[in-house]
Amino acid sequence: MSIESLIRFGPAGIPIQCKGTSTLDGVRCCAELGLQAMEMQFVRGVRMKEEQAAEIKKAATELDMSLSSHAPYFINLCSNKEETIKNSFKYIYDAARMTYLAGGSITAIHPGYYQELSKEEAYKIAKKRFEEIAEKLKQEKIKCFLGAENVGKKSQFGGLEEVLRLANEIDLIKPVIDCSHLVARQDFPLKTELDYQKLFALLEKQLGDYVRHFHFQFQEVNYTDKGERNHLALGTNNEPPYKPLIKVLAENGYSGTIICESPKQEFDALKMQEEFYRLRKKL
Repeated sequence: MSIESLIRFGPAGIPIQCKGTSTLDGVRCCAELGLQAMEMQFVRGVRMKEEQAAEIKKAATELDMSLSSHAPYFINLCSNKEETIKNSFKYIYDAARMTYLAGGSITAIHPGYYQELSKEEAYKIAKKRFEEIAEKLKQEKIKCFLGAENVGKKSQFGGLEEVLRLANEIDLIKPVIDCSHLVARQDFPLKTELDYQKLFALLEKQLGDYVRHFHFQFQEVNYTDKGERNHLALGTNNEPPYKPLIKVLAENGYSGTIICESPKQEFDALKMQEEFYRLRKKL
């Protein structure tokens, strides 16, 4: 396996330095920068047309670009309001469908909020609704993973244990592991190389070959006792630090994608990629 194909790095959205403003422009810009992945941003709504998706898929295939997406933020699968549930279902379905049409394979999803529910009650409700969405996608032969993302705030449903449990119980769910959220929510410590080794050991124990096609998000984070406040660029506070992660990836042969959601998205994606290449060449 070549160095380039082992781990793919990319930004969350169109690169800052991209002259164009469309997703297609972003895909081409990433390729020009030497990146091999990009997350399409549906966070404010899914407005992409089928014709646009077809063009993006063609370009991504030609450029060997791995695509994913982030579903709208306005999702709460734990809500007791019928309109919220109906809209959440539609947001996830639309994001997954358009991701698939554009050649992507996974859409990251913030599942919802506990509100007045216990953790177990929230889990049962969210699981049932994820199952309903997964069934609809299967019926329509839409091959796109539902990327249950571990969340950054303690008020949100979707801690590390919860997303791993969902992935074990629903075939179409694949966890999106956001390292900064692990730190901000205090779900898993990430300071040293050993910490990252323990994280991958847990993922392999829970999900088997997930470590051969993992999907991560990485950036540093500002947080309080309640959890995440905002994302930070690499080198701001080293919470979490990226170099121990890259070392573990370079030395253990894991495969997957890392999407950078920092304020310096493609610049920091390139920084991680360069460190990965440097370490791989030394081996």
